[in-house]
Amino acid sequence: MSQIHFHSDFYQTIKNGSKRQTTRVDESVPNLGRGEAIFNNLPSIPIKITKVYHKCFSSLSLREVQKDGFDSKDELWSVLQGFYPDLQKTDLLMLVEFEAI
Repeated sequence: MSQIHFHSDFYQTIKNGSKRQTTRVDESVPNLGRGEAIFNNLPSIPIKITKVYHKCFSSLSLREVQKDGFDSKDELWSVLQGFYPDLQKTDLLMLVEFEAI
């Protein structure tokens, strides 16, 4: 069972199902199927990982950005820059789709 660590700011959006994807850089690929969203000081949330694929930020669609819980590419980019300050828009990202179960 794969565990994916999330910042606590994303707890409610994962729990209520409005965040159904996470965008990662240089992390190991999680296994499809049952997994767990883990947080530092909050209970974990059981998830089902349904898809993992790679693409660069510049080719993300608005639909993909919205699955990640954001309203615009600029908003997602700002958050990604906070986690990955050296990230370039042409770098390969790992997108992990999941659903809370």
